[in-house]
Amino acid sequence: MANITKSGSKTIAYKATRGALISGSGATPLTASTWFEVAATATSGSQIPTGLVSGNVFKSPDTTGSAITPVAGDNVYPLTLVQMFKTDAEISCEEGTIDVTDDSVAGFTSMILDGYKAISGSLNGFAKVDDATGVLSTDTLEVIGRFFDKVTDSGLGVYTFTASENEKFLLFYCLNKDAIVTGTQNWLIFPILLSSLGTGAGLKDSQKRDLSWVKAEGPATLYTRVVFTADLI
Repeated sequence: MANITKSGSKTIAYKATRGALISGSGATPLTASTWFEVAATATSGSQIPTGLVSGNVFKSPDTTGSAITPVAGDNVYPLTLVQMFKTDAEISCEEGTIDVTDDSVAGFTSMILDGYKAISGSLNGFAKVDDATGVLSTDTLEVIGRFFDKVTDSGLGVYTFTASENEKFLLFYCLNKDAIVTGTQNWLIFPILLSSLGTGAGLKDSQKRDLSWVKAEGPATLYTRVVFTADLI
């Protein structure tokens, strides 16, 4: 069949949240069709998929497949994916170069790659509120709380203060949310730091929530998975 171009609407973004660390014992298999982040691998007999190291991500097999039962030393975090609603998303990748021009070849500039890749991007959307209560949506609060301290006031003398905290997290992009059973889902997965938040309130504009990010420490991965019923988005 011919190759086709997908609409940007078929791409969906998720923020991953870690659950409690699972320390392998060789007795309990991992929950099927669940995302996991590798924390450590056993020095021998590891059941973590071959080649994966700390920071890598994998999805456990479907219930119809062979379950993964981590042994002692295999430690993983279960991941819960929460959608980050968007209007548009951009990803930029580039690798640095080194100028190696000399007089061996006249008239040309020569370059070699320096082996270091930079990945960054943007994830734009809207700041949303609960229509009944006026409370900012959970995803809006989460990103604003990375740049602003938060004070809540009950109006009756009860106050809470939460300091801003901007830590790295795993960003997941499914490039084809319309993938069907027996098809293939394509995922881009990387740890990121939110480097900027843009919002505003133009008279004839929506209240926006525009994010810029840069890749944080850890691997960047193109992850492909054959789709089973539990994988459908």
